Amino acid sequence: MVFKKFSITFAAVLLLSNLNASSVLELMGAFDSPNAFTARIISTGAEAAYFNPAYIVMQEDSFKLGFGMMIQSKTIRHFDKPSGYDVSEEIYSASSSEISGNGKYVPLATSDLINKRGSADYDTFDGIITVGAVKSIIKNWLGAGVYALIPVAGIQTQEPFFNDEREQYFSNSLHFELYGDRLKQFSMAFALGGKVGDFLKLGAGLSVSTYTVTQNRVFVPDGTDPKTQIINSKMKVGSSVSPYFSFVANPFLGFNLTGTFHFPRNTGVVELNNEMQVWNWDYDDGKGGTTKKGYLESNSRMTAGYQPIKFSIGMFYDFVVAGYTISPMAAFEWSRWSTYINRHGEKPIDKWEDVFSGMGGLHVKHRQRKAAIDLAYIPSPVPAQDGRENYIDNDRLGFSVGYTEYFHFESFSIGGGINSSVQWLLTRTEMKANEKERPEKDGGLVDEFPDDAVNYADMAAGFPTAKGLQTNNPGFPGWESSGFVMGIGISVEVLY
Repeated sequence: MVFKKFSITFAAVLLLSNLNASSVLELMGAFDSPNAFTARIISTGAEAAYFNPAYIVMQEDSFKLGFGMMIQSKTIRHFDKPSGYDVSEEIYSASSSEISGNGKYVPLATSDLINKRGSADYDTFDGIITVGAVKSIIKNWLGAGVYALIPVAGIQTQEPFFNDEREQYFSNSLHFELYGDRLKQFSMAFALGGKVGDFLKLGAGLSVSTYTVTQNRVFVPDGTDPKTQIINSKMKVGSSVSPYFSFVANPFLGFNLTGTFHFPRNTGVVELNNEMQVWNWDYDDGKGGTTKKGYLESNSRMTAGYQPIKFSIGMFYDFVVAGYTISPMAAFEWSRWSTYINRHGEKPIDKWEDVFSGMGGLHVKHRQRKAAIDLAYIPSPVPAQDGRENYIDNDRLGFSVGYTEYFHFESFSIGGGINSSVQWLLTRTEMKANEKERPEKDGGLVDEFPDDAVNYADMAAGFPTAKGLQTNNPGFPGWESSGFVMGIGISVEVLY
């Protein structure tokens, strides 16, 4: 009977839920919990709805509200660009076919780039509201939980960028791959937790990723005046479901084994289809000729955040000493980053690596008080960036501490908590390989003004400035990255 009710309720959640979970929870952890980095091992509040829903059935009915600040302070130090590597204005005298083949993009003269190299700002200060609740469905057998993280500045921010020489047209800067706009997204999770026998608890939840499909149809009455346009746009917003599962096993007194499994998901996916028709314009008919019937079509895809498959296994032991429950804990987490897709829906040329992360801590509970301290090490999945690409990510060392105290009244209790976490982005240095060490055909730097470019204005003269490597790649010749991400929060919890 219990299993039947569990199945019916979870099926209803799968069909009706319109919730979203994003990268914020994975990168920041349980923002309003005493143990931010080990919430998958021990969850004592509504954060269990995302990190380990098996804990939901063990909790009292509650409502939780929190407010926090997230501080990102990150630094990229560009190494000085040697002389002789800029793209000269002579490139405008070359045929575009000479400089844009084989997947290359037509470069600009370095002096004509809109933004100065390395002009992006990486420091941010953002407010976050957390909301969570736990409710018993069948007392001591089945419970439901919800957990939300809401950026104060907006539901979602999307700031895509390219990870190679194409970024010269836009910011002309390097960007941290897993931070920035990925930490400015609305996140929400809904889950169920049930008890199966005396020693096993199971949990299941949902994260639903939103996507947008946009079709823009543009008519240009005068091809010589592209500023005059007639535009019609069609937009569709949908969602896709990504489930996750967990367990908590207690094979013998005091010892606890936990496990979680989160399926991969894309958040904030935008698919763009642009159709442009120009009056009295000849179009490629796809058969080697032209026609005046048709339109120019372009398609693109952007993804605000990608999270891979994640699997964790953890354990802790409860020691009871003089009324204190002291629980040392440890866990390992495997993340399948080798399937990573960037903000433009592209797979990296240099395949990312699957990584194992480690975290541990100490959780202490005494009557109406609980406190915790955590340590975590999360290695970067990004390989050496010595070629065309500029994926910037650092190994992280995390530390968190938190304290919560409860005040009991006749029919309810109120708890107040304060929590803080910091992740240091350990200094990382990258240097680009030269043409002999890594040729362009093998993913090395693109020679944007190739030596054999034809000068149609003076066939005999050629282009003296084209000899050797010329590149506007913002990652050339290398960089050093470091920084930290800090979270500080307070919370109020009502148990009833």
